[in-house]
Amino acid sequence: MKNLTALEIENVLRGYAAGDSFGVAYEFTNNFWDVDPDILRDKAGWPFGGVSDDTLLTLLTIQALDISSPTQSADNFLSSMRSAIPKLRGLGPTTRSALGLPVKDIELSQVGISNGALMRTALLGLAFREDEAKERRDFVRALASVTHQSPVAIGCALIGSAIFADARSNGEDNSVYEIAQRELAAIEFDIALSDWLEPICTGISNESTETLNAVLWTVKSSTSARQSLQIACELGGDTDTVAALSTALLIARKRAASDFVTIPWLSQIAWDEIPTLVPSAQALYELYEQVKVSL
Repeated sequence: MKNLTALEIENVLRGYAAGDSFGVAYEFTNNFWDVDPDILRDKAGWPFGGVSDDTLLTLLTIQALDISSPTQSADNFLSSMRSAIPKLRGLGPTTRSALGLPVKDIELSQVGISNGALMRTALLGLAFREDEAKERRDFVRALASVTHQSPVAIGCALIGSAIFADARSNGEDNSVYEIAQRELAAIEFDIALSDWLEPICTGISNESTETLNAVLWTVKSSTSARQSLQIACELGGDTDTVAALSTALLIARKRAASDFVTIPWLSQIAWDEIPTLVPSAQALYELYEQVKVSL
């Protein structure tokens, strides 16, 4: 299996941002319109085509990766996250808590257990070879722990990174469920993975395991980027996170077979808001060849 090219990794990151921007309009809404993957909808009070903190924090995490030290990587991320506060939209309760920002009483129970660690560290798997599982886990654990201390949240982040690492090396040769189960057995966390997603009337919450299972289900059920966007948003709930991760993973696994670049509204995304996307993609491409240092 041919390794991902720099341009293909760039498309993975663009797919993440596109899924994020597309999913924002459907996030935790009571509007049950049919999801049309060829139309980018607007959201009241949100800039049209704008991405959420999902994309911004993911790019900050990639940029923070100092391959010589997991601890330094974590310090880099915390510093850059603090500096980026004015630019971050839609911050979750865990991130707000880590930054010392106000958290609503109703959200206090979510602090430390949300899907934020999975959301922003999964793509780090693209920087690691198959024989670098220990190093990948050390870096992902260090960067996830900046905001999340829950073993389940960190475990889901490790599983997400394993799936993206496998996608870079093997495309879609392996089942996402097999990869997830293999990583779960290696890290020995108590996470309830499922290969069947029962309908959830309230939509997918921002709990880590629920989000991870939604991503696995969406990728399993999709044959194209359009379908991944549609399925992720029809699940309801935290649609921007599920759509971002699912679409990025599908593009990484299918590579040139993806229909992503033909989606008509891509030019409507506020790409100028995320000038670090291309450098981040290049960094992931180059880091794959570098020797990593474990804890």
